[in-house]
Amino acid sequence: MSNWTLIWHYLIFGVLPYVVMAVLVVGSIARFVLAPYSWKSQSSEILDKRGLTLGANLFHLGVIFLFCGHCFGLFTPTWLLDDIGLTPRIHQMLEIIAGGLSALVAITGLLILTCRRLFNERVRTSSRPSDFLVLFLLIAVIVLGICCVINSYEYDRSGATIILFGEWVRGLFTFDPNAWQLILQVPDWQKWHIFTGLMIFLIVPFTRLIHIWSGYFTPFYLLRPHQIMRTNGKPMK
Repeated sequence: MSNWTLIWHYLIFGVLPYVVMAVLVVGSIARFVLAPYSWKSQSSEILDKRGLTLGANLFHLGVIFLFCGHCFGLFTPTWLLDDIGLTPRIHQMLEIIAGGLSALVAITGLLILTCRRLFNERVRTSSRPSDFLVLFLLIAVIVLGICCVINSYEYDRSGATIILFGEWVRGLFTFDPNAWQLILQVPDWQKWHIFTGLMIFLIVPFTRLIHIWSGYFTPFYLLRPHQIMRTNGKPMK
């Protein structure tokens, strides 16, 4: 590889993850403190319910399974997987079957929601540019993930790539300066999938995706000042 290629790999897979984590945590806290009433999913249910329930349920169901699967695969040490008899090849097959099915469920729901936002006039008119950016990135990361599954099935029958990803992520959290070099060995589909995923986490504090934190921050809502409703400039009694 050329020096420029190595530099870009270092910046994207060695530096960018730390930038994303910092922006995600600091930006989310800042938004909660400075603009607490903007902390919501900004649901368009009040405008039109058609397609929302089905699309949202399918998308969230698929994404939750994908997220849990990624966490298990990336953060479980290799020695523990070996102890329970989960070889890289079996791990890969779980990724292909469970991950593939979850991705199909998520992308189906996401396409329903996207069509609703594009072709429902009331919903489209009330949408912000950031809403379309979120949809684009979510579709991109899931489609790239599906491509990764197909690529894994066709060209990687050993499951070695999964081990590399796990070592890379764990290396980031242990501040291993050479962890990024592991990504040099994986296919380009995987690299684009990772990059797009990082972009999604990067924009969380600035978009409707902020509500993914809500389950963890629920107790802090008790400390938030009461919202005052006014009629003609006067507080409602």
